[in-house]
Amino acid sequence: MIATLLWLAAVTAAPVHPPEIEKHLAPLVGEWTREGKETTYRDTCVWYDRRSFVVCSLTDSLSGLRVEAIVGYSKDAARFTYQSYSNDGGSRVQYGYPLGANGLVFTDERVVAGKTTRLTTTMVPQADRRLLITAQRSVEGGAWEPAGQVYYVPRRR
Repeated sequence: MIATLLWLAAVTAAPVHPPEIEKHLAPLVGEWTREGKETTYRDTCVWYDRRSFVVCSLTDSLSGLRVEAIVGYSKDAARFTYQSYSNDGGSRVQYGYPLGANGLVFTDERVVAGKTTRLTTTMVPQADRRLLITAQRSVEGGAWEPAGQVYYVPRRR
């Protein structure tokens, strides 16, 4: 009986993903802010049950924006996933792949201002503990152009 309980405890506590997947999700976990917005911007990212997903809650008190995001890995599709929902009615789903040693790259296509737009977003941990997030876009098959860049920095308590 005790052996069964110990086995069940070990199984329910074991991480869901192998280390080669988890190393791309783990750098996202933490309390983040953006340089220059330290007093108004907070993005708290935590592991969800058994380290199966990273769940992030973003608030920007200056703009009033709130976003809930889930980053994970789909075993069935063999790719990373990003889903977000915001209080302005926005939502997005992106599919991604490993980038370098522990980064991620996500892509999607959507209609922006009536034009089909392809987006690529990268999340790359930096040696100084910042997280570099960049976006590029291609509108109606045109040249790729920068669409934004931000550094997430660990939030001081």
